[in-house]
Amino acid sequence: MHTKSTHNARSAIIDRQALHALGVLVPVRFNPVKIMPGRHPLGRAGDGMRLLRTRPYIAGEDNPRDIDKYSPADAPRVMEWEDEAQASIMLLADVSASMALPQKAALRNACLLQLTYSFWRAGDRVATTLFDNGLHERIRAANLKTQMQRLIAALSEPRAASTTDITAVFRQYLDQVRHRHSDLLFVVSDFVKTDDSDIIPARDWRSILNQLQRNVVPVIVSFEVPEEMQGLVKLCDAERKSRRLTWLSRPRISRVNREERGRVQNLIRSFRAAGLDYMVVSSQNQIYPQLARLARMRRQRKH
Repeated sequence: MHTKSTHNARSAIIDRQALHALGVLVPVRFNPVKIMPGRHPLGRAGDGMRLLRTRPYIAGEDNPRDIDKYSPADAPRVMEWEDEAQASIMLLADVSASMALPQKAALRNACLLQLTYSFWRAGDRVATTLFDNGLHERIRAANLKTQMQRLIAALSEPRAASTTDITAVFRQYLDQVRHRHSDLLFVVSDFVKTDDSDIIPARDWRSILNQLQRNVVPVIVSFEVPEEMQGLVKLCDAERKSRRLTWLSRPRISRVNREERGRVQNLIRSFRAAGLDYMVVSSQNQIYPQLARLARMRRQRKH
């Protein structure tokens, strides 16, 4: 009986070993990763208010209802409140054809699981919406385990090859949420466009970023071709629906990796010019350090 109850208790949560199997890094001493726009003074989540301070009542400016009834009659004071710590986070996950490559898909999935886990542990509300050239299903649950299970199931479903159109996705997202958009919006994508044109957020997303108050964090999923792939390989371009056999020599692999690094650097410059924070991941062990770096950077800017 004791063994059965222990097993049920363990299955009710996601343990460290199970998280590691999913690619989620759990530090030995866990500190919630807090990178949201607002303050996080509380150790718990909630939608209520907390007392910020009391100050002298200013006649004609303050609402008399805000007067502290326990303050002296000859020196009335008012109470000021602030929202509690919980913030709303939306993860937009690119499931277009270019992200279907095994290396990119694995990185995207690990990013989403790590972000979901870290934000839940930080006490914030987090949801994921899949997209390609439009928005698809939204994934959110009442507890962390169910949400991660639903996320894994949605990401493992086979999908038709589709192109990426992040500008259209942003517009559709704003139409859906109106003025109730999330406090912070992460976009996990390789940011590859079918027509090979450059993404220029400061120009193409200007009005969108203004509506989102620039609380957008692009997560650039990149790759590096290993030298072990030398030889004859079959390359597939899912968005253009083309395949071909090619010989990968060491110089060609170096050139491909060099061009990919250049593409990522151009994206970084574009995001910086638009005033956006960003993350770049090309291997799974970079995800948590990049998330922690982003958190430190945003905290330093606030202070």
